[in-house]
Amino acid sequence: MSERTTLSSYERRALEEIAAWRNPPETFWSRVGSKASESWGAVTDLAHKIPGFDWTLENVVSGVLELTNEITQDSVWTDAVIKDFHGLGYPISGLADIRQLDLEDVDAVLEGLEKKYVGLATVEGAATGLAGAAGIVPDLVALVALNLRAAGETATHCGFDTRDPAERIYALQILDVVASSGNTTRDVTLAPAMRSASRFARTYSTEFIEQVGIGNLVEGIVRRLGMNLTEKKLAQMVPVTGALLGGGLNYLYTTKVCRACHSLYRERFLEAKYGPEVLTSVSGAGS
Repeated sequence: MSERTTLSSYERRALEEIAAWRNPPETFWSRVGSKASESWGAVTDLAHKIPGFDWTLENVVSGVLELTNEITQDSVWTDAVIKDFHGLGYPISGLADIRQLDLEDVDAVLEGLEKKYVGLATVEGAATGLAGAAGIVPDLVALVALNLRAAGETATHCGFDTRDPAERIYALQILDVVASSGNTTRDVTLAPAMRSASRFARTYSTEFIEQVGIGNLVEGIVRRLGMNLTEKKLAQMVPVTGALLGGGLNYLYTTKVCRACHSLYRERFLEAKYGPEVLTSVSGAGS
C-alpha cells in the first residue's frame, strides 16, 4: 500500500458528490419535500395529545440510554472490519492503515451497507408494528440500536474507533439531526444541520467530553432523539389525511441516517488522510 499526498480522481469526485449532498439545488421534489416536512411537523403536535405519550417517551429514552451505555457501538468489532478488508485483498493490520487506502477501496468494502440496515429496520418495524401502541417502545429502541450500528460500522470501515467517546457522541448527533428533520428522503434541511455535527467532531476532544461528562452529553442528545422519534411514531396513529408521508418511519429514517453517515464519514476519512485543507479544495465541501 502506497500513501498518497494528493486526492485521486475518485476521491475528488467523491468530495464533489458530498458537496452536492450538502448543497442540493432547489427542485420540484425538494419543494414538495419541504411542504411535506412542514405538514409532518404540524401533525406531530397532535401526538402529544395521545394518552400515554409521556410514558412512551420516558421508556424510549431510558431504553436508548441503556443500550448506548452498554453494547451498541462496542458490537462493531474492529477485527471483523479488518477481515472485511482482507477479504477484498487489502492487507491492513489496524484502523490507522485504512487511511493509506484510496477512498475507492474503502467504498468497495462499504458497498451494500445501506441496503442491509434499511432492510433490517423495515422488517423490524413491520414486526413490532403488529403489536400496535404496545410495540412502540421496543420498536424505537431497536430502531436506534440498528442505526447506531449502521453509523458505527460505517465509521469503523472509514478508520474511526467507535470506542472513543467523541465518536459515540458524533454518531448520536447524526441520529439526532436526522430525527429532527422532516419525514421525507428529500429533506433539504438536513445538510445544513449536519455541518454543525461535523464541526463538533473537529472541535471537541475526547478530553473535553470526559471532563464535561459523557453521560450528561449523551442524555441530552438521547432525550431530544427520543422526543422526535416518539412524536413521529405516535403521529402515524393520528387519523389525519396526508399524515403518512411516503412510507414507514423505520424505512425513511434509516435511509436518511445511512446516507448521512455515508457522506459524513467518507468526508472525515479524506480530511484525516489529507488534512483539513482538502475540504476547501472542492467548492461547497465541508462548509
